[in-house]
Amino acid sequence: MMIKYNGTDKVSVSKEDIEKALAIRAELKEDKEDYTGWVNWPSEIPEEWMSKMESVAEDVRKKCDRLIVIGIGGSYLGTAAIIDALGGSKPGYPEVLYAGNNMSGLYHAQFKEVIDNHDVCLCVVSKSGGTMESRLAFSILKDWMYEKYGREETAKRIVSITDPAKGILREETDKEGYADFEIPGNIGGRYSAFTPGIMFPLAVAGVDIRALVGGAKTISTDESFWSEGLKYALTRYALYEAGKTVEVFEYYDPSLRLIGEWCKQLFGESEGKDGKGIFPASLTLSTDLHSMGQFLQAGNQIFFETIINVLKRNADVKVPESAGPELAGRSLNDINAMAVKGVMAAHAKADIPMIRLDVEEINEEALGQLLYFFMMTAAVTGKLMGIDPFNQPGVEDYKQEIRNLLGQ
Repeated sequence: MMIKYNGTDKVSVSKEDIEKALAIRAELKEDKEDYTGWVNWPSEIPEEWMSKMESVAEDVRKKCDRLIVIGIGGSYLGTAAIIDALGGSKPGYPEVLYAGNNMSGLYHAQFKEVIDNHDVCLCVVSKSGGTMESRLAFSILKDWMYEKYGREETAKRIVSITDPAKGILREETDKEGYADFEIPGNIGGRYSAFTPGIMFPLAVAGVDIRALVGGAKTISTDESFWSEGLKYALTRYALYEAGKTVEVFEYYDPSLRLIGEWCKQLFGESEGKDGKGIFPASLTLSTDLHSMGQFLQAGNQIFFETIINVLKRNADVKVPESAGPELAGRSLNDINAMAVKGVMAAHAKADIPMIRLDVEEINEEALGQLLYFFMMTAAVTGKLMGIDPFNQPGVEDYKQEIRNLLGQ
């Protein structure tokens, strides 16, 4: 296992607590509830799906140097988080850009300028095709591609990932002949890290999607791991009950910034309902210590910290002599590791609950384990809170209000 849970001494977890959490996980694995298809999915992905994703990705790479992923929330955040964590697309592979996650006219006007001198393919990810942000971006970029390539060639440069049988996007996909993949019906967007909507763009960028799924499969089937790993869910719930209503995800490598954003969506949308939930925040340290460090150290103590701590990094820099005798000759990674220990020591003196997740190194296998670990944690914590972690009624409310205004 490439991740290790290190809990806080502020919470004690009993054997009975662990048995309760394990029972919740066992129920989730039965897949009898709506939107629990993700639980066993890493072991159930059809080989023909994997082979097709690799084959279509190779074809897309021949056509373009920029792949634009159109989607919002879980339809793109997993892709962006994994690619960023791995340092971007592999050399010689298309750069992946993202649209359909906002409705800013300025953003889209500037976006068109950025891609104007590149060969482009689109990957549109939407179960229905009706999500407003994605629908608008797809329409705008598709029209731009008609002018650049013509309608027939544009159709060859679009990959659709949508519902297998119904919806606006399914109808257009069948009519225009886009290459396409299915979105599994019993997996919701924020739990979709190992579905084609995330995996296909990763394959285009040169990510080893088999290693990613392999990591998720390893952790999803390792029964012994969860006796310790589910203490994270139990600890989060105990801290929440004690009034710690904000969880701050922290990492000391800026390449993990979008992992933090992915966590914010996963936990926020899973837990924030019925007047309950832990508010997820994220900070890149040590950068954000110069803006939020004072609050963490001495502000309103309504929060606890979850540190994603990478043990081995793939590159390093030796500090030059000009930095002075205290720093010269040292490894920058070693100094960063000292920062982790130093900040934790200071925050421990301030009596702040801290959870540390040690990640052996950042590669596809480790990311597969980490993302699955967070998904199971969100689901189990939600069940402990007595809420449905798989719906999002509040999101539907704001969408309806926008539709009402547009109708007027």
